[in-house]
Order: sequence, then structure tokens, then C-alpha cells
Amino acid sequence: MTNLTWDHEVDLLVVGTGAAGLTTAVVGAVEGLKVLVIEKTEFYGGTTALSGGVAWIPNNPLMKAAGIPDTPDDALTYLKHNVGNRVAPAKLEALVEHAPQMAEYMQANSAVQFQMMEDFPDYRPETPGGSNGGRSIDPKVFSGRKLDDYAHLRKQNTEIPGGIVGSVKELRRLAFFRSNPKGLLAVWKMFPRNLWNKIASRQHMSSGRALAARLRYSLQQRDVPLWLNTGLDELLVEDGAVIGARVTREGKPLNIRARRGVMIAAGGFEHNRSMRKEYFGADVAEQWRSGAFTSGSPGNVGEGIKAGLAAGAALDLMDDMWWMPSSVEPGAETPTIHVFERGLPHFLIVNASGKRFANEARPYNELGRVIYEETSPPAFMIFDQQYRNRYAMGTMLPGITPERFIEAGYIKRAETLEALAAQAGIDPAGLKQTVERFNIMAKAGRDEDFHKGESAFDRYAGDPANKPNPCLGPVTKAPFYAMEIQAGDLGTKGGLLTNEHAQVLREDSSVIPGLYAAGNSSACVVGNFYPGAGGTIGAAMTYGYIAARDAAGQADR
Repeated sequence: MTNLTWDHEVDLLVVGTGAAGLTTAVVGAVEGLKVLVIEKTEFYGGTTALSGGVAWIPNNPLMKAAGIPDTPDDALTYLKHNVGNRVAPAKLEALVEHAPQMAEYMQANSAVQFQMMEDFPDYRPETPGGSNGGRSIDPKVFSGRKLDDYAHLRKQNTEIPGGIVGSVKELRRLAFFRSNPKGLLAVWKMFPRNLWNKIASRQHMSSGRALAARLRYSLQQRDVPLWLNTGLDELLVEDGAVIGARVTREGKPLNIRARRGVMIAAGGFEHNRSMRKEYFGADVAEQWRSGAFTSGSPGNVGEGIKAGLAAGAALDLMDDMWWMPSSVEPGAETPTIHVFERGLPHFLIVNASGKRFANEARPYNELGRVIYEETSPPAFMIFDQQYRNRYAMGTMLPGITPERFIEAGYIKRAETLEALAAQAGIDPAGLKQTVERFNIMAKAGRDEDFHKGESAFDRYAGDPANKPNPCLGPVTKAPFYAMEIQAGDLGTKGGLLTNEHAQVLREDSSVIPGLYAAGNSSACVVGNFYPGAGGTIGAAMTYGYIAARDAAGQADR
């Protein structure tokens, strides 16, 4: 490598433009490093821009300001209890220590601003150290007109019904306007904002696009270059240390020297069929052959992981992903994800035998894994006209079921459960028996089989106006509906093995100098667990923050 000619030299090279990569770049720039960000596609934002944008940050500054109690010890207890020995304790300790620091740092030194989601519980709030609300924080709405390259911010796969722009907190309240009209008073700001969006083209955005835009705007303010259409070819290694990378920018090969390090934050491998086959098996690769059941960014084909592997990195958790129950609308190339619909009354999920197999309201990562492991795909969502009258389903507003969905078979509809079962390919006797038992339990408000509605997380997804259990209501009013639901994903969970400093490790646990990884390019820092809403983004941003400060020589050792 001594005779290599460098086309460009920086302190820190960041590969990827999701929350992990952009946070690394922002912090690196604030700390005085010369930073370059590269993105292989023509759009920046990664899977973050397609997401809800929520970040799980225990003991965060907004909790403190609101007087919501939390401690590092509680958060660490929660993680260790649920993660077990799957991850080195030092990585969990680093997450708990640095996550609130990161949130405070970003709000003080960048355009990133969060707001409270005080009533959004952890995914396992009843376990030791769990919280009933406050650890998940939501990015504030942002105007795309501030961005010089707004046209290159990745667009979300599916639009919120009506094209409404609102934070997760606002949209949750809006979802129950049929059963709780007074809730509209709490989200009144949404209406002038959306009207102004249409009249004056303010390009307001929320959720993951707002977070990606705020991060991008922070780089724009500091004149940090972001090269689109620039792919990573290989990492350049000298004496066992990564000293730069060979990339291709708009067809031209370039050698980039990175004096302080290279950050691999290029997402997972969910769109790489051969890697899915290698790590998940042929059946999964075939199921995802068109990418229809993954919500990850289209550019996520694992080249960052493969580049790290070629440089000597160890891999971990390659057989896991961020599971998400999903369906695919007629003509759609990307899935519709089903997050909160499953916790509502007048609804259940069954297998082809017509039997329930899980608590429908449990966290999506857990339910998706159950669908993947314990059913012969697909499973079926069953609901009645009461449900359709009151609640949204996927992209469908309450009370509106497009006939084209019926005609295409995306939704089955029938006047009796037996006829519905026949249409859907479900055992009629099994479905009838299951619904009869379910209705008895729903009227009593107690799910004796799977305990739906007992957890604070379940109840958050339920309808507070529905008594006695916000998650249970009988399925009795015709017509009845069925929709197939598959074990989709938000991205893969495995990747380059890192330590508590976000440094990439070899198989012998030694550090590869000059190489960092975060986000879905790295093995998940919480193992197979999903701690709460924003567990992906919170950890990605935190480890991006850790890496940048380490590269700048500001890390505590």
C-alpha cells in the first residue's frame, strides 16, 4: 500500500447515510474532523428515512425535564435481564451510558430535535428495569425546504392515509378519532401544518424522513460533503490497519485515505438474496425473492459487511433480523407493515388451522419471529365490521375498504366465518371454534390463552375507549374480513462484530485499527432483543456518536 496514490484525503470516511452514518458524520464534524460521507444510491437517508424515526434512549434529557424517573441502573438491569449473555456486558453498559449523552449532544450541536413520547412503554415493561414510558423519543417535524438536496432524500415506501404529516405521537391520537373525538384537540397543530403544506409547498415531513433531514441539514450547515452514487469497493489495509477505501463514484474508481478511520454504516443485507439464502436458508430466500416482504432500504445488499469480512472482521447474529408482520397490497413493490392494528379490539390472528398461536398485540419483532418459526406462512388477520368502522388497517382509513383490494384477493370478505374461511384457505371448523372462544374471553376482558391486553405495551396499542380491556372485543358483526400476514422485516440484525467503542473486531477479539461499524452493518448491540420503540435507531445513533468521538480522540478509555 506504500505506493498507493490517494485521490482524496479525509480524517473520517463514513459509508452510508442512515441514522448511524449521518450521526457519525455530524459528531465527527463538530469535533473538528474533516469528514466525507458516501452513499451508493442516488438517495440518502437509508432505512432510517423509511422508518418511524423514533429513538430508544434510556434516562434521556427529555425524561429528566418532564420529571419521569429513570436511572442507568434500571436501564442496564432491563437490558441484561432480556439480552442475557448474548452480548458483551461492556457494550450494553456503553449504550446505557452514552445514549443520553448522545441525545443531549445532538440537540445542543445540531439541527436534531426530539420530543417526548411519555406514554409509550418499553416492549417488555413488566420485566426488571422496564419502563412504562419516556425512553422512546420522537423527532420533531422538519421542513424540507431548508435542504439544498431535498429531492435526493429517500421517500417512504407507503404514504400515511390521506398524506397526513404528523409525529408518531400525533398520529397515535389521530388514529382513535372515531372512538375519542376529543383527542383531535390535542393534535390541532397538524391541521394548519398540513393545509400549509398543500398551499405553500412547505415540504414538512415527520418520522424517519424528519430525522434523516435534520441530520443532513446539520451536515449542510457545516459544509460536510455527501457524495451520492458512490459505492464502496474495498477497504484498504496496511499492516493490519484500515487506512482508507477504494470507491467508485459515478463510474470512476477513487482511492480515499481516511487518517482517523472508516465507519461502515451501510445497512444490512436484506436485499441480497444469496446472503439471505446463506444465513437463513433457501425457503426464506425464495420468500423474499422480490424483496416484497422487507421494508429495508433498497440499497442494503451487504457490501459494507462483505468489505469488513474481507479485511479480517468477525461476524455475529447473521441469522436474525428486525422482524415485522407485513402484507403486500396489490401492485405494490414494498410491504405494508402492521404495527398497532394488531392491538385493537374485534381482531385476532390465526394460522391455516384456524387457531390462535400468540398474543396479537405483542411487540412486532416478537410476533414476526413467531410467525416465521411456528406457522406455515402465511398467518391470517381476522376482523369484523366493527373493526373496519372504527380503525385504520394498513393504508385504509376507518370505514373505507377499497373494492380493488377485495377484487384482487388482498382482503377476503364474507357474511359468515365459514364462508370467509373457505375463501382464505383456513379450516372452517377450527376458525369457528377459535372465534367462539375468543368472543367469550373478549366480553369478559380477559385473554386466558395468550394474555392480550395485560402488558402496558399491549394497552398502548389498544383503544382506551374500549372497556374493560382496550385490546379485546368480540368478532361478531358481519361482514367478516381476512388478510394474509407474513413475517416481513425492517432489515437484518447481523453484521460486523464490534466492541464498546464501535471498533470492529477480528475472530480473536483483537481490534482492526481504523475500522468502525454501527447500525445494521454491525452485529446488533442488544443481541436478539428489541428493547422498545426506536431500539434500532437509538443504538445506531449512540454507537455513531461513540465512534466519531473515538476517532477524534475524545472518547473515555
